[in-house]
Amino acid sequence: MKRVWFAVVFILLSAGLCIYEQYYVKTSCENMIQILEQAQEFEEAKDSENRNKKIDELQSYWKSRNDFLFAFSEHSTLDELAQYIRSLKAAHSMKSSLEETKALVLVFYEDARISFSNIL
Repeated sequence: MKRVWFAVVFILLSAGLCIYEQYYVKTSCENMIQILEQAQEFEEAKDSENRNKKIDELQSYWKSRNDFLFAFSEHSTLDELAQYIRSLKAAHSMKSSLEETKALVLVFYEDARISFSNIL
């Protein structure tokens, strides 16, 4: 009987961790998308000072979430996303770099979320 309870506790713990991981990834991606959209608005308004503040905010947010996201997710997508976030200020075309970074965040979220296609 102890084995059954151990299995039940293990399954509940695994389900809880999976739910927490999905919540963490979703909120992280939503916040990064929000910051990127604000940076895009400042870029369109030719306000480079506020745009750079948003990029700094994104980079510090990324640093705070980076290690934990690497524990959950595929590293190749995160490596590419990290590279784009770290090099945003040095980009030649800021508008396209912001758009590409936003697209990578969306790709990462689609790859990390639980869906039928991701399970297969």
